[in-house]
Amino acid sequence: MAEDLNRRDFLSTTGKIAAAGATVWSALHPAVHIARGAAVNANDKIVVGLIGCGGMGNYDLDDFMRVPEVAVAALCDIDESHLNDTATKVDKKYKSKPKTHVDYRELLDNKDIDVVIIGTPDHWHAIPFINACLAGKDVYCEKPISHNILEGRAMVKAAHEKKRVTQIGTQQRSGEHFKKAVEIVKSGKLGRITMTKTWNLSNEAPYGFGRPSDEPHAPSGVDYDRWLGPAPLRPFNPLRFHYQWRWFFDYASGMIGDWNVHLQDIIQWGMGVTAPKSVNAAGGKFAIDDLRDTPDTMVVTYEFDSAQGPFVQVYEMRKANEHGIGGNPGHGMQFHGTDATLYIDRDGFEVIPEKDGGGGDPRKRKDRTAAIKSGGSDQHWPHVQDFIRCFKSRERCICDVETGNAITRSCHLGNISYKLGRKIFWNAADETIVHKDGRVDSEATALLGREYRKGYELPAV
Repeated sequence: MAEDLNRRDFLSTTGKIAAAGATVWSALHPAVHIARGAAVNANDKIVVGLIGCGGMGNYDLDDFMRVPEVAVAALCDIDESHLNDTATKVDKKYKSKPKTHVDYRELLDNKDIDVVIIGTPDHWHAIPFINACLAGKDVYCEKPISHNILEGRAMVKAAHEKKRVTQIGTQQRSGEHFKKAVEIVKSGKLGRITMTKTWNLSNEAPYGFGRPSDEPHAPSGVDYDRWLGPAPLRPFNPLRFHYQWRWFFDYASGMIGDWNVHLQDIIQWGMGVTAPKSVNAAGGKFAIDDLRDTPDTMVVTYEFDSAQGPFVQVYEMRKANEHGIGGNPGHGMQFHGTDATLYIDRDGFEVIPEKDGGGGDPRKRKDRTAAIKSGGSDQHWPHVQDFIRCFKSRERCICDVETGNAITRSCHLGNISYKLGRKIFWNAADETIVHKDGRVDSEATALLGREYRKGYELPAV
């Protein structure tokens, strides 16, 4: 995930917002047309504003600027250096300097802007997303969509009520080899799938990112109070700022939300599921001595019901050992069926057949299905193209806010189980955490949201 590892994210914002509404999509092919107002003329200009001029915000913007109809009107960031660097790039491309803002609300006040890209840290996704919908803008928002489950619910409601076209940055959905792999899973070629797996593996032991001291103030040109936004007020520490914020629960959800959200997406897409029945996580910070408060070792076991029947999904994360699962390093996904296993990552996929019984003679054992291999495919640029197409047609994007919320929610549930140190049960109909007997689990329910700093509250929708 080179684009994520290069990402240095931003922030901006304050204030109260109201609600707005969303796009809902099913799954494999966005052929259904949904009335959300008039379709856009193919040659009309699409005016874009970017909130968050860090690594991933710029990565997104670069592909938007490949679209001939796109014009970039405004940028927003709390880091002056990020803002100026991105403005210079846009000026070089269009020979016209965009407006620059520290307060994202000023960007949203621009009536000419049609589309808002949100490339901020995770704790700053929900508030500008909802306010963008309220202002009548369509939204391309980075993953994971939310800092917590209640935020995701509010974002879906906002986009739905305002009939906005939305796309979440889980771009693997737009890769042709991922689409083909999901079709194979859905075809039944793998047989009865009883287990799926995802993993993220690396070795940062023993010191990780270290333990830098707090500093008396943020770097020059940074509005640190706005950067913190809804998160608790804390002294400035460089390890809690650009890029590394993702390893602190104040701002993000650790590796399960930062990386596994991509992997979990392919599992839930392939298996045709949106929510687990139960989640059981174990792990901790066992080997790395640095400031992060998210785990360096984690295993999460999900129980799902699919059209095939029940199956188990296992997520494994290690930051103190990078030996790959089945020889596959770094990251990956597997679907384990009675007839074959499908392994997939960003570089391609492989169907590995199971053997039949051979009538009791090992020499006569044959493959239960055909082996298949495929290389990788481009993902991010097609994902942006899908959004542009849907912006024009008012169709649902391949990973709209409802789809993105279902994926992100599973990752958040893993963290809730981890924090509680026990198994939890999800009631999908009511979107509540319950005990096995169906009673509301009050202790777990308290972790569905967060306490917001005054002036940065999540708006009621």
